[in-house]
Amino acid sequence: MRTRDWILLSTLALAPLAHVAAHHSPAMLYDLTREITISGTVTEFQLGNPHMRIYFDVDNQGTTEKWLAEGGSRTQLIRVGWTGMEVGPGDKITVRGHPPRDPTQKLIHMTHLTLPDGTERFAEDIDYGQFNDRRRRAQ
Repeated sequence: MRTRDWILLSTLALAPLAHVAAHHSPAMLYDLTREITISGTVTEFQLGNPHMRIYFDVDNQGTTEKWLAEGGSRTQLIRVGWTGMEVGPGDKITVRGHPPRDPTQKLIHMTHLTLPDGTERFAEDIDYGQFNDRRRRAQ
């Protein structure tokens, strides 16, 4: 077999592993055993892949902290009704989710987002509570 054929064969054999390596569990960065709630003012909203992101400012006793909330993927969130117009710069929001494992990071794995009008939206690919309920009922 020629060198070019080996390279092609190797590339085809290893290509599926790229997706596996790119996908990661939120448990790598976030403490999924704890939940926090944070309120702030949106500076930027991105309904994108691989994760939806909301950058927001939080007032901590007169000091402004820059936070990042990561939610589910654009593809999954659009399937459940997200449009990309939910929030914009200047909007007051409340984010509920899991804190980072490193307490010096201003990150949150967002599971729920309360919009400026008080409406709460589910912000993750999968609702683990509903998943576990359905699994228990199926057993």
